[in-house]
Amino acid sequence: MEFKEKALQQADYVVGCRRWFHAHPELGTKEYETTAFIKKELEAMGVEVQTFADITGCIGTIKGAHPGRTVMLRADIDALPIQELNECSYVSQTPGVMHACGHDCHAAMLLGAAKMLVAAKEEIHGTVKLLFQMAEEIGTESRHYVEKGCLDDVDALMGMHVWAMVDSGTANFEDGPRMACSDRFIVKIKGQDAAWNEPHKGADALVGAAAAVVALQGIVNRINAPDNALVVTVGMMNGAAAEERLATEVELVGTVRTFAKDFRKQMPEIIKKVATDAAAAYGCTVESQYIFGPSPLINEHTELNEIARGAAVKVLGEGCLASLNKMTGAEDFSVLAEKVPAVYGYLGIRNAAKGIESTHHHPLFQVDEEQLQYGAGIYAQFALDYLDKHKA
Repeated sequence: MEFKEKALQQADYVVGCRRWFHAHPELGTKEYETTAFIKKELEAMGVEVQTFADITGCIGTIKGAHPGRTVMLRADIDALPIQELNECSYVSQTPGVMHACGHDCHAAMLLGAAKMLVAAKEEIHGTVKLLFQMAEEIGTESRHYVEKGCLDDVDALMGMHVWAMVDSGTANFEDGPRMACSDRFIVKIKGQDAAWNEPHKGADALVGAAAAVVALQGIVNRINAPDNALVVTVGMMNGAAAEERLATEVELVGTVRTFAKDFRKQMPEIIKKVATDAAAAYGCTVESQYIFGPSPLINEHTELNEIARGAAVKVLGEGCLASLNKMTGAEDFSVLAEKVPAVYGYLGIRNAAKGIESTHHHPLFQVDEEQLQYGAGIYAQFALDYLDKHKA
């Protein structure tokens, strides 16, 4: 079965759901109305729904008429703390909160896919689980679904993001690295008090911190291999002292982005050593903390990548596959992908002719809604094709 025509029939439903989500955005871990809306829609289709007492989001389960494997489709559902500047009938009704990334589209597309898959239950060899995930924007909140065992019976996983840097009518499901890790480090430089006019009697944490900032940038081009993409950014420097006294403590906060899993593991010690050596030259000491965020997102399962590309072609047509460079942004789908073989892709929603060119996380972010029906079709097509390939 191919879902292109059936996807076209879901256009009004998918757009309607998207506009409801867009008008009622909720921040991560607070998606109460969003979860209730999704649950109501799924149950109206006859889909079994699992909710949770301690977290938002939900999982719908569609059991096919025939036994087989289990595939999971994932959509994130949270919004961002951004004041929307668009003027439309479905503009955000919540001050300071907006679906400025496209998660409203993902949730709507997955509901559209659910409708198609329910109608095709007689042809499904296995089970389709639909994960409507909370709090993607926070970092690693997807881990809660892993910890609750929601993926224990899942054989394959697929996720997708509407993408403002890809043209409408195209999609991207490339092999290899797609998005980087997103780790954070905190380095505290500690000095010794002294007057401004007698700095030799103390240790200036501000100077030590400045030296550490410069030294940390050297990790990228002196410690890291040239062929390994790496970002080390110190984005915050916090510290103060009494009037005309040296700063005794300065805090640096930064991020590390890389696609190399093994090199990433070395970064905590590298950062600590580089900052310690730099600050020591000015008599300062260092304490450091490294917080691992989402892992690199890598499409490393060739079979799933091919099934996803095939699904996109069936729904969007020949010539729909676009190229897209790997990005140093992050996506907590990678947390799920560490548990289950997975593939992640991008659906083009940029349409210059319609004036739809705003980037993600922008108060004027818009999408080409005509593409959402196809996103629903790709979700459904991937699930059916994967289960068909592995049917008994």
